[in-house]
Amino acid sequence: MSANGDGANTGWLGAHGKLWYDDRWYRIAWLVWPQAIGMFLFVSLWLFHPGGQGFLPWSKPAAQTQQAQQTPPIQQTQPTAPPAPVQQPYVPPQPSPPVDVLDACKGDDHAKIIQDCTALLASGNLKGNNIPYAYWHRGYAYYSTKQYQLAMNDYDRAIAMLPGYADFYTDRGALWVDLENNQRALQDFEQAIALKPDDAIAHMNRGIALRNLKRPNEAQIALTKAIELDSTQSSAFENRAFIYEDNSNWRGVYDDANKLIELQPDYRMGYEFRGHAYLEVGQYQPAIADFTKAISIDPDAIYGYRMRGRAYYFLNQFDNAMKDFDAALRIDAKDSETISFVNDLKRKQRGR
Repeated sequence: MSANGDGANTGWLGAHGKLWYDDRWYRIAWLVWPQAIGMFLFVSLWLFHPGGQGFLPWSKPAAQTQQAQQTPPIQQTQPTAPPAPVQQPYVPPQPSPPVDVLDACKGDDHAKIIQDCTALLASGNLKGNNIPYAYWHRGYAYYSTKQYQLAMNDYDRAIAMLPGYADFYTDRGALWVDLENNQRALQDFEQAIALKPDDAIAHMNRGIALRNLKRPNEAQIALTKAIELDSTQSSAFENRAFIYEDNSNWRGVYDDANKLIELQPDYRMGYEFRGHAYLEVGQYQPAIADFTKAISIDPDAIYGYRMRGRAYYFLNQFDNAMKDFDAALRIDAKDSETISFVNDLKRKQRGR
C-alpha cells in the first residue's frame, strides 16, 4: 500500500515537475492563484465583518436604514466668523473747567461784588488785563447801586490801563448819560464805535445821547443802525418811536410800537405808543384798548389815564373821560396836560 502511495506521489510530482519546467503559464498559475485566494479571503472578511464598513445598501441594519430615510440630510453651511466686538468710541477725559480769577467780581449781588472784588484787587493776585477788567466789573456794580462817582473812578482806571477795549467806553458813556452830560457820553460812544464798529449797543446809546442833545435826525440814523445790527434791542425801537412821535410820524410810531410789544409784551410803553398812534388817526376804540392794557401793566403811570381820557373825550363819553382825568390827577395833581384836558372838557360840557 505504501508502494502504491509512493508511486502515486512520484507520478504526480513528476508530472508537476515536467509541467513546471516545460510550461511557462503553468508556473505563472501556481504563483498567482494562492495570492488571489488570499486577497479574496481578506477582502471578504473586511467587507462583511459586523464591524466592517460595507458598501451595499442592504448590508446596513434595517433600523439604521429606516432612520436614514426619516432624518433629513444635514445641510452643509459655511462656517461663520465670530462677531467682531463692538468698538466703543473713545471719549477723552474732560479737562476741568478753568478757574476764573474774576468770579468774585461777577454776579447779581452788587453789594457782594463790591466787597469781594475790592478784596481781590487789594490781594495783589491779579495780573495783566485781569486788573482793568476787575475795575470795570466793580465799576458796573457801583453804577447799578447809583454810586456814580465811585463807578466813574473805576471806569477811568480801567480805560487808563486798557484803552483799546470798547466796552469800557460804552459803559462809561452810559454813566455820563445818567449824569446828564450827553456831550461827554457822545464822545465815549463814538470811541467805542471806532474800536468796535458792529457794536449795536454803542450805536443805540449814541442815538440816545444825540436825541437828548436835540439832534433827532442824527439820533434816528444811529438808532436805525443799531436795529440793523441787532433787531432785538428794544430800547432802540422805544427811542426811535419817541423821535417819530415828535415828528408826528404815526406810521413809524405804530410799527416800532408793534416791535416793542413783540420784544417786551409786559412793558407798558409799547401799548402807550401804539395807543397814541391809534388816537391821532381817529381809531379811538383800539386806542382805548391799548391804554387799558398799559394801565393794567402799570396802574401808577399817568400817561395811560390821560390819553385814554382823551379817547373817551373824542367819543363824547365825557363821564368816562372825567374819571380817567381824575385818576391822572390823583397820581400828579399838578400835571399841566391833564389840567388842560379837564378845563377843555368842562367848557364843552357847559356848551362853550
